[in-house]
Order: sequence, then C-alpha cells, then structure tokens
Amino acid sequence: MRGGNPGPVIKFSWIPLWKSVDPPDVIKISPCARMECWIDPFSMAPQKALESIGKTLSVQYERWQPRARYKVQLDPTVEEVKKLCSTCRKYAKTERVLFHYNGHGVPKPTASGEIWLFNKSYTQYIPLPISDLDSWLKTPSIYVFDCSAAGMIVNAFTELHDPSGLTRDCILLAACESHETLPQRAEFPADVFTSCLTTPIKMALRWLFELGCYSSGRGMSSPCCIWCLFPILIIV
Repeated sequence: MRGGNPGPVIKFSWIPLWKSVDPPDVIKISPCARMECWIDPFSMAPQKALESIGKTLSVQYERWQPRARYKVQLDPTVEEVKKLCSTCRKYAKTERVLFHYNGHGVPKPTASGEIWLFNKSYTQYIPLPISDLDSWLKTPSIYVFDCSAAGMIVNAFTELHDPSGLTRDCILLAACESHETLPQRAEFPADVFTSCLTTPIKMALRWLFELGCYSSGRGMSSPCCIWCLFPILIIV
C-alpha cells in the first residue's frame, strides 16, 4: 500500500488506554514500561492521565505538521469512531488523513484484522474490523498502529485489497510483526514506536544511554554509539 507525497493532513488519534485492568492476553514483566508520550499514566488520576497523553501526542505531531488540524478520541465507542472518521474525511476531501492507534490497553488485533475498543462503561472489549475502518476513512490515508501484533492488521489490510488489483493511496506503519509483542523494558517508554516517530532525537538519546554505550566507557566516538542511533533515526 504505497502513497505519494503525503501533503497536508488532518490527523486524529484513537487511544484505548484504560489502565485499571490489563488485557487478558498481556503478560507484563516487572518492572515494565509505563510511559506514554513520556508521561507516566500512574502518576495522576486515570482520566487526567488519559487527557494529558492525548494532548501531548497532538503537540508532538504539530511539531512536524503545524498546519494540520488534530482531533484526539480517548477510549471511543464504535459509533464515535465511525462518526469521527466520516467527519475527518468530509473535511479533508482529497487530502491525507492520519489515523494513529494506540492499543496498549486492549487485546492484540485478531488474525482477521479486528482491533479493539471498549463499550461506554469499560466493561467489555468490542471488535472493530479493519475493513469497516477503511470504508469510513477512505483514501488518501496513513495509519499508525502502535500495538502488539500490529502486523496482523497490515496482513488483513493487504488481503482486503490485493484481490481487487487496485492501487490504494494508503500508507501503513506498524510497530511490530504479527507474532511480536511490544517491548516492555522499564527503561523505555511503552510507546517506543510512537516515540521514534514523533520525538526521534529524544528516543535515540534514551536508547543510546540505556543500552550502555556510555556505561561501557566507549563514549560518543564509538561505532557502537553510531549504530545505536541509526536504527531509530532512520524511521523518521
């Protein structure tokens, strides 16, 4: 799924981050990564943390595209996602829309390409097929999937459109392969992939320090340090 020049965009983020109970398919190490957008969600009340993370994510994207309009949807229902996708596409017309999905508080995507959200009372996980999302958002578009098994979504999206033989002006960015889980090391943020995209220098420096280039005594001139930085900066 390739696109040309991304151009001006309308960006909105969907953040299912309900942290009171971990999803049933998540086994966390202790201690584990907690920061989202460089904010510790356990350092404040849950709703305040959610709002702060959403606002910070918008600010981070604004640094890269200040002319875009942004909308953050926090723990939405299916109907709210549908309404927002339709509104964004109506406003964007032929411009590109960015859909950023942070799925750290819900189960992994399914093999059939379903991502998860909550009902209004946060008592039940509700599946949303990627086919529905694609039909609402249309193209041109760019998706960022920051969740474990993100490759499942990419595979489902590819299978959805390949039989048609049509070229879709759509870009998919996924945090990991379908069989992988997100890194949990406490030294790094929980949203490593998002941090690489939106705050690459800060993430590169954190990676550099925590992986021991300095503790080994080799200093910044060491080839080790260059290669610690390179895998992160190349994503930008």
